[in-house]
Amino acid sequence: MGSLSGPIRTGGSVVRFSALPSVLVTAAVAVGSLCLPASVQAVPTGLQAAIPTASCHPDGVAAADIAIADILRSSMTGQRLGRAVTGYNISCARSIVRQVLQRGLPSRAAVIAVTTAITESTLHNYTVAVDHDSLGLFQQRPSMGWGRPAQLLDPGYATNAFLNKLIRTHPGNSWLAGDIGRISQRIQASRYPAAYGPEVRDAQLIVGALWTRPEPTGSRTQPAQPTKPASQPAGPFQKPLLETVPGLPGTFDDRHQVMLADWNGDGRADLVVVQQSGTASGTTEVRVLNGAYNFQHLLLVTATPLAPTDARFAFAVADWNADGRADLVVTQKSGTASGRTEVRVLDGASYLQRYLQETATVLGPTDACHTFSVADWNADARPDVAVVQRCGTASGHTEVRVLDGASNLQRYLQETATVLGPADDRHTVSIADWNGDKKWDLVVIQKSGTTSDRTVLRVLDGASKFQKFLVKTSTASVVTDERHSLSVVDWNQDGRLDLVVVQKWGTAAGRTEARILAG
Repeated sequence: MGSLSGPIRTGGSVVRFSALPSVLVTAAVAVGSLCLPASVQAVPTGLQAAIPTASCHPDGVAAADIAIADILRSSMTGQRLGRAVTGYNISCARSIVRQVLQRGLPSRAAVIAVTTAITESTLHNYTVAVDHDSLGLFQQRPSMGWGRPAQLLDPGYATNAFLNKLIRTHPGNSWLAGDIGRISQRIQASRYPAAYGPEVRDAQLIVGALWTRPEPTGSRTQPAQPTKPASQPAGPFQKPLLETVPGLPGTFDDRHQVMLADWNGDGRADLVVVQQSGTASGTTEVRVLNGAYNFQHLLLVTATPLAPTDARFAFAVADWNADGRADLVVTQKSGTASGRTEVRVLDGASYLQRYLQETATVLGPTDACHTFSVADWNADARPDVAVVQRCGTASGHTEVRVLDGASNLQRYLQETATVLGPADDRHTVSIADWNGDKKWDLVVIQKSGTTSDRTVLRVLDGASKFQKFLVKTSTASVVTDERHSLSVVDWNQDGRLDLVVVQKWGTAAGRTEARILAG
């Protein structure tokens, strides 16, 4: 075994006994830490208590941190932290998660960072170096260029330094997929590469508990709340719930499709932006902005396997395979190899890197007259595809067809000519349960050319197979045109659908703007 002044690895860092008081050497020998297995052991409790630590948060450990530790403890199974998790550990993880959110990175970045911190320090902000000059949550070394000692004891600085190397060592955002243990090892270059993998599950549990949870009282980053105007105008679509500039540079244009969906399962609608062409990667790219932070923080930035797309493609968000993760449904209307309308589904759990389904539907080629939505039409727990044809129909009316998801989109659940006449490209159509009767209704929004010079909304009743109106004319206090993308969502969770207006370009600020009007 050699001299006691030689190093041994405990808790993700090499402990050099010459750096510790003799009483700690005795304690280490007593617990058998000199008999190391091939894998890396956790820091014995006695040593953890003896190495000085610093707070990870200016306000110390919050009651919420202690509560999360108590909830997670019985589920924690990792070799390092496991059921020894405390409120202090959670407060350190919270500091890591906060930095990831502030940088607009998806939660996977937080899982990688927390996995690494569990392995290296068991989520302790150690202020004394016991492995060469390693310090802090990630056991980063000043002599290796990570930063000055005081900087490495700042969880914010240390996390940003870690994230910088994560991005630098994984070109093309390759860290968005692959084995997390191996990714951590690539950043840390440990002599014990197998040490990280066993901690991934605990990191996922911790990040899952912290990712959408507001910061404890007194902390500096809290989810933004919808703005409340001083006056309260009467009537639907008159009162603004939110007016914001999404946290992306520049403006959107016709290459961008935008939609609202709950991407991260926190109950708040997020802004999904699909850039179809002109991307740095040369592929179709997706960005998701967090609704809980008024679209200021990114949940996802990824290049997809899709080549550049154009006006022949339509996009929707739905949990296609019932795994609790939002997936991207891509419909190609024409120009397909099959000669039919085709549907592909990109798996949200893979960060849109693999396909769940690729299907040539029963529907022939479609065009700009057709709009596509995804919903569980017949309550069989399988997403179906609703196709609304606004113009060029045999009936001379707007028509609705629904492709059955359970049949792999090979048969129709419904084919209906609605009471609504033909509509042109000034009209946005979508599917939503307007009146809460668990039937899908047809929402038609006319952008311009109305007699009132206002945006006009009509809703056809799904329970009547679209033969009567639920809302015949409801005007919104906003003028819209081809620069605007329109949709409906229950933004403030009051049971009423609100109107979402995204102005892609031509704003006074020179950036894309989003406005939500209360229903």
